[in-house]
Amino acid sequence: MEAIRRGAGESFILGCNHPIWPSLGLIHGSRSSNDIKRSWDRVSSTARQNLLRNWQNGRLWWNDPDAVVLTGELTDDEFQFHATAIYATGGMLLSGDDLTSIPEPRLAMLKKLVPPTGAAATFADDRLDEGVMTLPDGRLAACFFNWDETTRTVSQPFVGRQIRRATDFWTGDVVETTHLTVSDMRPHSARLFLCE
Repeated sequence: MEAIRRGAGESFILGCNHPIWPSLGLIHGSRSSNDIKRSWDRVSSTARQNLLRNWQNGRLWWNDPDAVVLTGELTDDEFQFHATAIYATGGMLLSGDDLTSIPEPRLAMLKKLVPPTGAAATFADDRLDEGVMTLPDGRLAACFFNWDETTRTVSQPFVGRQIRRATDFWTGDVVETTHLTVSDMRPHSARLFLCE
């Protein structure tokens, strides 16, 4: 790894399938999941792998959650789940689609992901249902994931933090609240809120 680093000079080195511990301090970015495919099974497994490695982002290197894909046979909820998971990694961003073939509503999602925040979500446990990020501008962002096959209700109490309103990142809808609760969250869906 050290020889690769010397040979690369000042170039950005992205490690993919690299030895983790020997790479510390020698690479700039690291793939944090398996390869994405346009299926729910792969979207959910890739999201889980990425989110469980959020602790590495900005500490060891910049995480590469693989490409965001917004074309194919996924449902609208599953595309939003995928885009929300990419946002929640705080890592690098690369589109895996022909940009001219992305439907306008999903192209708008891609544009909202740019630039990446660098701020990875933290989760209370490994269910990865509810995450919080402190963005570079000091605002909070909250993400909710329903990995299940059934409708659920999820909640974020923001312990120790005061909020007065939350804006849905994808729709722009504003909720006046001090405690976010999302009722009737459909299967394979995710929500992302910017909080003030």
